[in-house]
Amino acid sequence: MFAEMGVKTFFIGVCKDDSKRATVMFQGPEDVLYNIFTNPETKPIVEASGHVYEGSAITRWLA
Repeated sequence: MFAEMGVKTFFIGVCKDDSKRATVMFQGPEDVLYNIFTNPETKPIVEASGHVYEGSAITRWLA
C-alpha cells in the first residue's frame, strides 16, 4: 500500500529500555501519511495494521 502512495520506510528503531516502544519514520509525498494517521475515519484501518495510537507522537518533518 505504501509503495502505491510513494511512501518509503526511512528508519525503524526499537527503544533500548522498552522493546514495546519504537520510532518509525517514513519518507513520501507531503501530508499523505499524516492525513491517514490523524484522520478519525481511518483510525480502525491503521489500528488493524498493528499501529498503537496510545503514546504515539505523529509529526511531520520537511527536508
